Amino acid sequence: MKRKRVYFIAAVIATGVLFFLLGMGSSPDRGRAEEAVAVQQIVINDESGFSAAIREVSKVLLPAVVHINISGTVVQRAPGGFPFGDDPFFRYFFGPQQEQREYEVPVQALGSGVIISPEGYIITNNHVVQNADKIEVVLHDGTQHEAEMVGADPRTDLAVVKIETVQGMRYARFGDSDLCDVGEWVIAIGSPRGLTSTVTAGIISAKNRTDIGVLGPTGYEDFIQTDAAINPGNSGGPLINLAGEIIGINALIVSASAGSEGLGFAIPSNMAKEISDSLIKYGKVVRGYLGVNIQDITPEMAKSLKLDRDVKGVIITDIVPSGPADKGGIEQGDIITRFDAERIETVARLRNRVAATDPGTTVKIGLIRNKKELELSVRIGELEKAEQDAAERSGSIILGLSVEKVDSETAARLGLRKAAGVVITNVERGSAAEGAGLTRGDIIFRVGNTPVNDPADFNRLVAEAQEEGRVMLLVRDASSGRVGYLLVPLE
Repeated sequence: MKRKRVYFIAAVIATGVLFFLLGMGSSPDRGRAEEAVAVQQIVINDESGFSAAIREVSKVLLPAVVHINISGTVVQRAPGGFPFGDDPFFRYFFGPQQEQREYEVPVQALGSGVIISPEGYIITNNHVVQNADKIEVVLHDGTQHEAEMVGADPRTDLAVVKIETVQGMRYARFGDSDLCDVGEWVIAIGSPRGLTSTVTAGIISAKNRTDIGVLGPTGYEDFIQTDAAINPGNSGGPLINLAGEIIGINALIVSASAGSEGLGFAIPSNMAKEISDSLIKYGKVVRGYLGVNIQDITPEMAKSLKLDRDVKGVIITDIVPSGPADKGGIEQGDIITRFDAERIETVARLRNRVAATDPGTTVKIGLIRNKKELELSVRIGELEKAEQDAAERSGSIILGLSVEKVDSETAARLGLRKAAGVVITNVERGSAAEGAGLTRGDIIFRVGNTPVNDPADFNRLVAEAQEEGRVMLLVRDASSGRVGYLLVPLE
């Protein structure tokens, strides 16, 4: 009986402990045990048809995008074993045969393109096809076609090639890149890393990027920036809006890893269309020419010129004598604010607008002169002709080099007693200057027996000496510091 009573008491105690523990588990302060459940499935209703739009645009445009294979050669140079190094005086006396020898190296490249007409014209990047001896185009169906070069324009990095028309061939149409907006969804199609028919999507991150600097000082930049994944091999492929229109030609990426970091850049379709039309029609690009040197107006300059805060434009720093601007009445110090009713706020915008204007066209140019607004009519010239005329008068072009004035800072850095002469900043391969042994950093003090202290005098004197077939220069060698006369043959 005692034993049963002990068992009963123990059972009561155990039950109480159990309820106490259960009570702790259900206490709001202690948390609450829950059963494991599946993550809730989220369904997004694509009411705007966004996914369908990307899918349909990709399906329609893919057949118009091509893969491009390039085979060709590039010229490389190797030292020729010249015993006196780069001393220009020894190199001159021993002759150019002692200089670096040239040899050809085969190259293979790939890129993308897009068919833009039923005649088989394909637009791509210049850097994709610039070294091509043979161009092979692979269509979306896998068929291979040999293409011929129609024309290329390094200043915009665009080129056009052509294949024979194929039955059932698809082509794409250009849209108006001026109408696209930042934040707008776009699609990129191409062959990144050789993976053909790759589609990526993103948004337009920015417009009118003109400060990338990849095309050099004579290039025309006006890029659309996108975060759609672009990688090596996408070059030349289209950037497409959700209406299925080409609004850009993918050209480059900015990346430390050489892969996509969301910084892709495309040439706007309006520029691409103008360039491709000109290449197809003329085999080259015909550009307009104004004949001015221009500079962006900084806030400091605006304040100094006592301009209103809302004034935007570019200031004329120099006028080419007898050029279109000079004949039209534009003066040094004028501030151009409009070009044919379009607002001009940057140097890049004015350069692009002038270049896109047909030579012979008369345009209205709005400007500010002495705080007064004026409008002048200017007949646009032709850039190529102007450059040819300048080349005939330029000693730098004749010799194949570039020079700058030696300022006090350069003189101090080079250990000169005073600032004098012009310093060579670049020497073109195969030029008369290179053949004579002139190199970057050499300083030219005299042309013949006349001192030169600025590029204008240098160009004039060399041009005058061209008739004699040679020019004598007093040169300071950059590597040895020696100064001596050098006779340079001229063609």
